[in-house]
Amino acid sequence: MREVIPGVHRLQSARAGNAYLIEEGDRVVLVDTGLRSGAEAVVAELAAARIPTVTDVVLTHYDPDHVGGAAAVQRATGARVWLGAADARILRGEEPPPTPMRRALFRTGWLGRAELPELTELPDTAELEVAPGIFAVPAPGHTPGHHLVRWRGVAFTGDAARVSDGRLVHFPAFLISDRAAADTTLAAIAASAPRLVCPGHGAPARLA
Repeated sequence: MREVIPGVHRLQSARAGNAYLIEEGDRVVLVDTGLRSGAEAVVAELAAARIPTVTDVVLTHYDPDHVGGAAAVQRATGARVWLGAADARILRGEEPPPTPMRRALFRTGWLGRAELPELTELPDTAELEVAPGIFAVPAPGHTPGHHLVRWRGVAFTGDAARVSDGRLVHFPAFLISDRAAADTTLAAIAASAPRLVCPGHGAPARLA
């Protein structure tokens, strides 16, 4: 586990995606968990760290490289696991993914299938303070129920945005569910002027 800034660590064991740990008072919030195949390594890394037990897990969206370890972390820690309502319905199989590409990927188990944790749904139309000073903010586009996490000027953006040459850019277009919504989300993140962007893939970076 490596410190990004005081109060934020980036896990080293999460597979295929980033997982970040935020410490705020007596709450410890994990943002994303990587693939299911790395779940036990994530649990072991958390157990070995000199931190209090994880109290909450915020999943930015339903893709398996973000939600895969959530059930294992929940079993080990008893943490509440949060996911946007629209994405929760897709993950449970109650609604299909929104595009033909995503339906094909979901049907074939692209990147493996996630074990379902017990989910607490995040509202898709309003931000929610999941812990003191830690907010889950709707950020649709990549998926319908995508959320980012905001804490003390840091944006944990999942797959809603990454930084390239000091600018916010989209992740690959073929995975975007709604381009207009994704563009609106990208503009909103830029307007919020985060002091640091911690994306779902790649290194944390500052905007120019």
